[in-house]
Amino acid sequence: MKFFFIFIVLSINIMGKSFEGYWLIPSGKTIIHITQENKEFSGHVVWLKNHLYPKRDPMESEIQIDRRNPDPLLRNRKVMGLKVVGNMKLDSKNSNILKDGWVYDSWNGKKYYGKAVLSEPYILKLKGSLDPWGIFGYSQKCTRIVSPEKYGLPLLK
Repeated sequence: MKFFFIFIVLSINIMGKSFEGYWLIPSGKTIIHITQENKEFSGHVVWLKNHLYPKRDPMESEIQIDRRNPDPLLRNRKVMGLKVVGNMKLDSKNSNILKDGWVYDSWNGKKYYGKAVLSEPYILKLKGSLDPWGIFGYSQKCTRIVSPEKYGLPLLK
């Protein structure tokens, strides 16, 4: 029991102040993995509740692809593994904010100006905007995945 408590406390300290990790999108249908490379953060789809298109969809029972991408050459990319967050940089004035990046919505094939705010250790507000100031946009409250093995994902180091 003592070991379990120490593990939980260490996990909170390690994961608590980082954007890096697995994040469940509010619909519960997608998990993205945010990583940092050099000074930029990016995110890729690593888990889908349904890998195939649902019934009554024109592509029913086929693997989900980036079918609405404006570039016809990219429409056959699988959603699984797709980069959906990119070029985010840590705000020099607030270490709980990533800015100046982009967010891609494969459902509608649109790329938006992106921003992310770590409002709590386990809550990430991910925002996509039509304008660089974030006035015309939409935020999603993503939840950190603390037990990735439940989703068949590897444990993070």
